[in-house]
Amino acid sequence: MGASLPRYLDLKIHQAVRERAYDGITVVGAYERSYPSTIFQGEKQDKPFNWQRPTARIINNHLYIECFPGYDYVEHYAEAIASFLGIQQRQGGMLTPPSRVSFQPASCSDTQNALKATSIRGFPEGADTVVLGMVHRLERLTGPVDWAGDGCFAWKVRQFNGRKVAFVGFRPAFWGNISGEVVHYLASQYGVREVLYLGKLGSVKRGLRPNTLLATGGLSYVRGQAVEWENVLRDSVASVAQACTVKGNHITLGSVLHETKNWLASLPSSVDFVDPEVGMMGQAAIQHGIRFGYLHIISDNVAEKYEEDLSNERMRSVLAGRSKLYEVVQDVLGHYLSSAVGRNR
Repeated sequence: MGASLPRYLDLKIHQAVRERAYDGITVVGAYERSYPSTIFQGEKQDKPFNWQRPTARIINNHLYIECFPGYDYVEHYAEAIASFLGIQQRQGGMLTPPSRVSFQPASCSDTQNALKATSIRGFPEGADTVVLGMVHRLERLTGPVDWAGDGCFAWKVRQFNGRKVAFVGFRPAFWGNISGEVVHYLASQYGVREVLYLGKLGSVKRGLRPNTLLATGGLSYVRGQAVEWENVLRDSVASVAQACTVKGNHITLGSVLHETKNWLASLPSSVDFVDPEVGMMGQAAIQHGIRFGYLHIISDNVAEKYEEDLSNERMRSVLAGRSKLYEVVQDVLGHYLSSAVGRNR
């Protein structure tokens, strides 16, 4: 992220971290939204999903930052805090040495137990297809009906050519292995047969300007191993969005803070995209024998610097570019969900 890193971190770090030095700061896997935990003042509550951020609790001059349980999410936030404090100290913004930062790893069981305690327990039976991610941007497909569910999850159910489709939103972040555990839960507990994921990712190839193109594919490298699936959206992308969609291979990385120059230089030339979730979802889908596809906005370019990146996502040009791309995403999904090919797979 280079020169944009301080601005990115400044948007993410809980106010309690900035207030003073502590005996230590520990990031833990815990979903807490009530007193004595304190809410992050930077939460963007002008959108229905992906806005709840880690909370904070102070016990005996030790600060605990509480993330929705997931190994990648907990580790990422600990690294973000440590990086933020290090930058502040180097810039002379701190009069005392920064607090020592650590994290308690969250297991897959921790994530599953946290999911079971949420409103996902009320998920409707019989959904063939689940659409995850930026579902609040799919107004043409979801329709005017209110979102059902509360707490972490909410959903709308629609029929498309005989297929029952649930659009599912998540108020915390689908970060890293949390996303894979959500797919696992929906497949194992509710018999979901297909998951479509709509989000954003980074390009690792030059020449792909952020917020002007979509990305899709059928392969991700997860911890060095290739995970491959049939991309169920491939034909619909080719039919209605070929001109603005890049097809390529993906690599799953637990944190944007791991996207360093050395990491980029070590990548095989076959890799085109990076984010923390796609491979985790694809891997879970394969394990359960269900279908999977993703269609993401290219929101950042790791290989070369553009004005638009993850540190200024509320810029007018970013919002305008993404708004146009969400229209294309709806064209693709509408084509796929309404087609006999999609229904009979």
